[in-house]
Amino acid sequence: MGLQADASFADLSDVVSAASTPGQIADHIMASIAAGALPEGTRLPAERDLADALAVSRSSVRAALSTLERAGFVVRRRGRGGGTFISRVEASRVDVYADRLTEFRRARRDLLDARAIIQNRVAAAAADRRPDDSVAQLRRRALDYESATTAAEARTADARLHHAIALAAGNPHLVEIAQELDRKINAGFRHDPFSDSLFARACADHTAIVDAIAAGRAEDAGRLCEAHFRSTTMSGS
Repeated sequence: MGLQADASFADLSDVVSAASTPGQIADHIMASIAAGALPEGTRLPAERDLADALAVSRSSVRAALSTLERAGFVVRRRGRGGGTFISRVEASRVDVYADRLTEFRRARRDLLDARAIIQNRVAAAAADRRPDDSVAQLRRRALDYESATTAAEARTADARLHHAIALAAGNPHLVEIAQELDRKINAGFRHDPFSDSLFARACADHTAIVDAIAAGRAEDAGRLCEAHFRSTTMSGS
């Protein structure tokens, strides 16, 4: 199945603080572009959503996007299907972000590693403690993922499935930790690497993980979930 490259990403982030200036916001977006996390054609969240995600004012976001637009890094389109999109950017134009990019990639690798380890224990706990109705819910979420027709739909369905696994673990603090790591990794956007091959692999992974949880095989569930996160996200770190 070929998924459309729909990139209307939205998530929360603690990467940019409330004290951020428009320049810092623009720098953060530029680092994401330089890292390949926001490829050409990516649609950024609406100004209000991005401001909420980064815990800054809409005026700061607007100023940051205006700076990026003037520099040719984003383009704004009006009308139906409009929004702010990442432009084609020559590699030489983002060389000045080399230091920021190195820091960005190092921090991202550490966060991805932490998430894989945490998700191992979350899935194992879900297999040990699963409520009676949780397995049916997990299977529905896995089918939702398989039914996705765009990358954005698949990312949303994937997040919902792993949230359901965390809920099945029966500990709200595990849910909170998993969500916090996701917020930091996604940095205001859902930009995990994505392709048809990753989608097919994730479908198989999800089935195996849910089957292990349903059977109460905690060690298998944890191992499979950690391997899933490492293979489908860390390849792009």
